[in-house]
Amino acid sequence: MNRAIIHKYLVSALLILTVVVSGAFCDAIPRKVQKGQEAWRSLKQAQNAFESNDFVHAIQFAEKAKEIRRQDAQWQSYTLENTLRKAKVRKEHDVLDAVKVVLSELEMKEALDIVDFHVKAKGIDYFSNKFSKLVEYMDFYSHYPEADYLLGKIYRLEGEFKIAAKYMEEAYKHSENLDVPMQKYDLLYDLADLSYDLDEKNNFEKYLLLIVKDDPYYRDEIFMKSILRIINENSKKSVEKFFLLYRCENDLSLESLIKLCEFYSEIGESEKTLRCSALASIIALTKIESVLSQRIIGYEYNGFEDALTKCSRYSDIVDWGNKNKIWEIFCILATSSADNGKTNYSNELLKILSRAEPEEYWRDYASQKLIK
Repeated sequence: MNRAIIHKYLVSALLILTVVVSGAFCDAIPRKVQKGQEAWRSLKQAQNAFESNDFVHAIQFAEKAKEIRRQDAQWQSYTLENTLRKAKVRKEHDVLDAVKVVLSELEMKEALDIVDFHVKAKGIDYFSNKFSKLVEYMDFYSHYPEADYLLGKIYRLEGEFKIAAKYMEEAYKHSENLDVPMQKYDLLYDLADLSYDLDEKNNFEKYLLLIVKDDPYYRDEIFMKSILRIINENSKKSVEKFFLLYRCENDLSLESLIKLCEFYSEIGESEKTLRCSALASIIALTKIESVLSQRIIGYEYNGFEDALTKCSRYSDIVDWGNKNKIWEIFCILATSSADNGKTNYSNELLKILSRAEPEEYWRDYASQKLIK
């Protein structure tokens, strides 16, 4: 799509939005969104248009979805605030579960449905069991992160990286509204990639760390110090001890750890490179063992080299390792160990990798990095 067309549409959309918002303030009572016109329906139309590369209509439908969400939130806020006209509601002193009982007794079905919807989605503790906090939440709820995320994707494909970043930042700011909470991580990866494209290195690191910091193992300083302590022993035996003692089944952060390893290595942050590569290597081996145990009856761990050798028997595992930079991360662990003065540990690991890496390129790489 021509950038001039996108720009023209964006200006038009902003003008329309200004009129709509101005009109909303003129209306004394917000209108309820009619059945069949829900925000999610417009979002679905936007997603269908996006998948068909019809970006003009995708933008139109996404913006419409955002406006419908705002209208819905305004109506919900008005409906909830209107319940306070009832003395029975006010007498419950802002206790949400008590207010729910009163709303049921007064047959205020619309208000009760709104309360039930948000309590079911967030839990009553999210609102500290306060009715006023639920009312305040309507402003936050008025944002539609899925629509902003989709708009960010469209502008990114068109090379409008700064506009794309603004939409995605808005989506992340309100990511608690996502219907699928795990989509937050897709959003963070895209924000990291956009930051890289914009040469914003600090943001690139920031967004990747936001993913990594959700990993309980990375946050556990006792665990991290423990795995690094073994490397710091700097002996040949430490390599097998390292891969024998630790496992980490949370592979959510693996991609971000690998990207951070490459980034830190590039800017000469050897300690950070070692920290990230150590955890990434444990996660990678845990994932490998999980697959091998499904392929090999009675599989048992018989050493790091044996695990790598078994991987070589399966072309799909080798391909997965290449695609996800698994074989590379083991080499980064070895080289970053050497960069931190742990040459005995590094050399022993490199010897294993030079013999057993499933990919020839990384076997040769490890062999070349051996300290003679």
